[in-house]
Amino acid sequence: MSSQTSEQKPASNFAEVMKRDWNERARENSKWYINTVRMDQSEDEFDATGQNEINTLILPELKLMTGGRDPRALRFLEIGCGIGRMTKHLAGIFGEVHSTDVSGEMIRQARERLGHLPNVYLHETSGVDFVALPDDYFDIAFSAYVFQHVPSKNVIASNIREAYRVVKPGGIVRVHTNGVEAQSYAETEKNTWAGATFTESEIRQLVRELGAQLISVYGANSMFCWTMMRKPKAARPSWPGNPRIEFHARAGDPSIRTIPTGGDDAWLALAVSGLDYELADANNLQVRIGNQLVTPRYVGRARPHFENELAAQLLLAIDPLIYIEAAIPAGAASGLTTVKVICPNCGASPDYTVELTTARPNAPKIVTVRNGDDYQTDIHASGPKSLVRLFVEGLNESADPDNVKVKAGEHFISPAFVGFVTDIASYQVDAQLPDGIAPGATTLELLFNGVASEAVAIEIKG
Repeated sequence: MSSQTSEQKPASNFAEVMKRDWNERARENSKWYINTVRMDQSEDEFDATGQNEINTLILPELKLMTGGRDPRALRFLEIGCGIGRMTKHLAGIFGEVHSTDVSGEMIRQARERLGHLPNVYLHETSGVDFVALPDDYFDIAFSAYVFQHVPSKNVIASNIREAYRVVKPGGIVRVHTNGVEAQSYAETEKNTWAGATFTESEIRQLVRELGAQLISVYGANSMFCWTMMRKPKAARPSWPGNPRIEFHARAGDPSIRTIPTGGDDAWLALAVSGLDYELADANNLQVRIGNQLVTPRYVGRARPHFENELAAQLLLAIDPLIYIEAAIPAGAASGLTTVKVICPNCGASPDYTVELTTARPNAPKIVTVRNGDDYQTDIHASGPKSLVRLFVEGLNESADPDNVKVKAGEHFISPAFVGFVTDIASYQVDAQLPDGIAPGATTLELLFNGVASEAVAIEIKG
């Protein structure tokens, strides 16, 4: 049965299966199914991984999500809390934390772990809606690594609609979905582990239907697609006129003014005056780069890493400026290029000149390192766990054992397998560590067509 056929099932059918499967997983080993690193995790180890997620997913975005307000005065909704891996740490940041899960068993265990926290409220949900939660109540709704396990696009969309319903006007919804667009993955039957995709185009369409402001879509066409949207306030201003580009730089580094034509750094950041934060978004603006129109991935307030550079470079206040990130389009030539921002309701900015440079080859990226025996993170010098399994980004359909190599310390290894795996919607590389490799600390690198990834530190056990 195809994935498209399964979408015809009622949402209640999916909800029943989700609840059953996640209750069983919670009873079997809740920590492992929430954080698939090691089968036996202590409370301290498990909680530490939750703090790592806070450091990566919440704190860098905190000012954008709160609008600069004190988070201790805000209400936060966590969708898919499990047994509270992140919840415990969220409670130390926000004034009121409501956390939901489809699994009653997960919620039961979360209450045992977190019952001492007076500002945490736990809710078992249907998996389709948040019927017990009121409209316009939360300042932020957030979900990480949850919808990738939901087997239906319709159920994912229902959850996002519900998250939007329960945030206040001016509130933020930030969610992670699997955005992989590979046809081979789309056609596989989905379940409550390898769930449905929800791609960039589907996110953008849902945001339009909701009437939300789309602030950002990062990680399009990947397993880690992050969307941030905002519920507009009731009274919205009329569109101003005369947008103007005041400053540009690379999106990843505001001190660099030249932009490569390809690769991970081929993102142009613009600071634009003459637009309104209450109206402009990543669905209703476009950027013309040369003769090609680009839909931006971010439109909103200046990202934190850009604020100091803007303040240093410009002689005007940066708060009214709208910050935009847009990809350099495929086929763009190096050299001086004209850029302008197109606003359907208030016209186009004057021409602005940006210098594009020839792109360096893309480097692959190692996302996860596991052993090929039991999928855990311990790697051994010999035996079944000496097969290293890498999940990687930056490969394409041309990747094979002839042009992909794994470097473990000073050892270059030809992989036993290289390919796109539909079950995980990712490229996988399997490499057998050579006989005689020494136990201890070392590094792994992945080379694709001679271009190396950043090294990843690992410990090889004897």
